Amino acid sequence: MNSALPRRRAVAGAAAVATGLAMLVAGPGAGSGMAAVANTTTPIKHLVVIFQENVSFDHYFGTYPNATNTSGQPFSATRGTPAVNGLSGALLTNNPNGVNPRRYDPTNINDVLTCDQDHNYTDEQRAFDNGAMDKFVSTVGNGGGTSPTHLPCVAGDVMNYYDGNTVTGLWNYAQHFAMSDNSFGTTFGPSSPGAINLVSGNTGNVDMTHAVNNPSIATATTPNADLTPDGKGGFSLTSDAQPYWDDCSTRDAVAMNGQNIGDKLNAAGLSWGFFEGGFRPSTSYSDALATTGHTGQPTATFIPDEFKNAGFQNSVPHSSNQGICDAVHPVGAGLTSPLTPGTGQYGYKDDYIPHHQPFQYYASTANPHHLTLPTDSHGTVTPAALATVGTDTQSYSNGVPQFDTPNHQYDISDFDQLVGAIGRGQLPPSALPAVSFLKAPGYQDGHAAYSDPLDEQQFLVREINALMQTPAWSSTAVVVNYDDSDGWYDHAYSGVHNPSQSVADALTGPGQCGTGTPLAGEQGRCGYGPRQPLVLISPWAKANAVDHTLNDQSSVTKFIEDNWSLGRIDGSFDAIAGPLTGMLNLTNPQGPPPNARPLLLDPTTGAPATTTTLEVAPNPGFQGIPEILIAHVSPLTAAGTVQFTDSTTNTDLGSVPVIAGQAVLVTTALTAGTHTVTATFTPTSPAAFAPSTSSPVTVTVTRLF
Repeated sequence: MNSALPRRRAVAGAAAVATGLAMLVAGPGAGSGMAAVANTTTPIKHLVVIFQENVSFDHYFGTYPNATNTSGQPFSATRGTPAVNGLSGALLTNNPNGVNPRRYDPTNINDVLTCDQDHNYTDEQRAFDNGAMDKFVSTVGNGGGTSPTHLPCVAGDVMNYYDGNTVTGLWNYAQHFAMSDNSFGTTFGPSSPGAINLVSGNTGNVDMTHAVNNPSIATATTPNADLTPDGKGGFSLTSDAQPYWDDCSTRDAVAMNGQNIGDKLNAAGLSWGFFEGGFRPSTSYSDALATTGHTGQPTATFIPDEFKNAGFQNSVPHSSNQGICDAVHPVGAGLTSPLTPGTGQYGYKDDYIPHHQPFQYYASTANPHHLTLPTDSHGTVTPAALATVGTDTQSYSNGVPQFDTPNHQYDISDFDQLVGAIGRGQLPPSALPAVSFLKAPGYQDGHAAYSDPLDEQQFLVREINALMQTPAWSSTAVVVNYDDSDGWYDHAYSGVHNPSQSVADALTGPGQCGTGTPLAGEQGRCGYGPRQPLVLISPWAKANAVDHTLNDQSSVTKFIEDNWSLGRIDGSFDAIAGPLTGMLNLTNPQGPPPNARPLLLDPTTGAPATTTTLEVAPNPGFQGIPEILIAHVSPLTAAGTVQFTDSTTNTDLGSVPVIAGQAVLVTTALTAGTHTVTATFTPTSPAAFAPSTSSPVTVTVTRLF
């Protein structure tokens, strides 16, 4: 069918056209330079939100800052690290759930690739048991099915947790920057509600005029469902229906009415984007149209499930049917020794997961056909196209969206290329959007059953390392937070902040989540839900700080609204959300950033990264005349030794301590000929720094006589 929308559903876009802020463009390259340079209420000019999957606070930070250090990457906390509201002795040894939490061992593949848990809207409320937090094993523990390593799932595993020997990178970020131990899911339930709450704070007002494939509706006997009656004749989104406006959705799907934060940013003329792994289609829209006999179909025409039965997944080994988005990776692909990397033995996971992309639920911000930025013959996005990122709002015709540009929705590789270009000086720091949302490809998003904390760490660290090495870093903040808890045990209860009395509620009794009138009068939005990690990384972040201010996923929306003076979204949790500014050091906002030194981490270990470079003089040299080998180790605070090796003769030339960032070896051991020499730094404390090896240097030695 043709998806012409009534004007009232395109108010934001029509208003933007009327004020000249939306671009009447025919392709993705138009609109460059249209973003406004806006004043902000804090020194933060660029917010990057890395939105990961399915982790409770206790699952990653329950014993912070104390790591067991019996296996995995060593971790030692800085003296004076503040305590968190974590797993106390009694919760570890006499837990009211009848099963005590167990530390997962990062050297045991069965503890790294685990089953996921039940994280449905109703079942999570039952696990909370009116705040007693004592029914996790019996209600959300997964006792059926098997893990990626083919072991039976055990319900009691819902209690288990990782420490700094596994999630080392996040713990190191918390050590050097700021974190919250009082951040909650806005509502109960799985990924889709969490994603919507991140960008609008309102899972109500589902657009039932754009719904396909029979989304499930909650009843008293089957309360866990896509949709829950809101008491006003409409529905709230309470589970993982896919986004309607997406050629890669292939099952039950719905759209959302109302505004999201992208609409607010568009109206203000500010740049922004959502970047997700696998969003670049494996079959382009034009190729898909040609294959299905629809060549010439205008982009403004959207047909649900148009490519569902086209069979494009058959050309991508191990993929599932996701229309035109069939890229996949092996589960555990980034694991390293002593674990065995995934090459398919643990299964495969789609890179793009439609219900993780919140802006595709809204016609105003969707890119249904996954239109992409122009690339050169090597598949690299052109510099001119990179300059348009964040400013390519779609055009409208008579109030109807034309879906004719990327419309702020991109692949994660587009963000990586953009940041690389800024880091190399090919684009100015202002090319980084005011607001960027990042979503990892499936195998790196942290979701149990198809991802893991070690693959997740590699994604997080690489993205943050790249940002820290750009001139935009001095005015950037990165927020790492999560869409839901996966059902993993967390002992903290926030109380009821938005009541709901629907057939799907069970927090304080059957059909009950507190008492009173909910936001916008909409039932099915019981909150707050489970507690989740939130880490804020920025030159403006407090150092080694734990903020106890109550906040939730919609606090990200509130920060954007307040920082860029955008105003609130009707019916949103932003009206009651707590601030994130307690994690910022704003005592001198006009001065230099107080936490300016970047913290580059090793993606594999999560420890502070080092770099070692080797200098040899003289080169060429002469046999019998001493060669001076100088290893430069960064950062200057790195303590340890450097081993110099001649790999040509497989000879250890000597080991020297590092002093003030240098290790110097004087040697006559190089005989006449050509030698390949390297320098390897080994830290005194593996918890403090990661090892590194220099690039090889070719040394030519000749005879004097």
